[in-house]
Amino acid sequence: MPATTIAVRVLLVSGDIQTIDTVCHFMGTMAMHVEVCSDFAAATRKLCHTKFEAVVVDFQDRAEALSLLKKSRQMTSHRAAVVVAILNSNDEMPSAFRAGASFVLVKPLSAAVLMRTLKVSYPLMVHERRRYFRCPLEVPVFVSSSSHSDFMATTANISEVGIAVTNSRGLQVGDRVALRLTLPHNPVAARIDAEVCWCDRAGSAGMEFVQIPALVKEQLISWLATRLEECLPEEAALKC
Repeated sequence: MPATTIAVRVLLVSGDIQTIDTVCHFMGTMAMHVEVCSDFAAATRKLCHTKFEAVVVDFQDRAEALSLLKKSRQMTSHRAAVVVAILNSNDEMPSAFRAGASFVLVKPLSAAVLMRTLKVSYPLMVHERRRYFRCPLEVPVFVSSSSHSDFMATTANISEVGIAVTNSRGLQVGDRVALRLTLPHNPVAARIDAEVCWCDRAGSAGMEFVQIPALVKEQLISWLATRLEECLPEEAALKC
């Protein structure tokens, strides 16, 4: 599989040019992909439709910032994301942590403190990236269920929590299936129970793992971690 660049994705919510320039500069040195949003309503919509491994929120508008932090923690996709609050004063620390901040920075931003915070938080961002990382994978997979005839499909990608396949036959959302496939670098076929969570007319389907043997899960996580490390920008990997 050819390596492609898969940077950690960060949503920076701020309308302050100096803060934006400073944060983007230091995150750029770690090869993070930063998307800037100055509007809190727009930021909420982005969090609903796009997965970010980290969210950085400027407390220029304290009430809006606290509301966004709380909303992000209520979203399944961002419940475990790294959240950094940029505060106006130390007095805002308790409320920021209660709202869900993982780390806090206080203005004026110190280059040394910002870089130290990024170095500590970066491995957590990579871990979150890995959980949602879908690695392209094309291997045969045997699909069986009580409501359909057994058939052979082809995997399209795989993650820690699920798999997508092509050439599926008549699967419906909610179907429980048993999958048998051989993971890369593992000579023994793995049996995984899964549930169909989406499908289309072209024969593609996405499945969420329901039950996966502990050893198989350990091997899958290890393999995905290696693939992600190969795909991460070299500059970022050196910082981890």
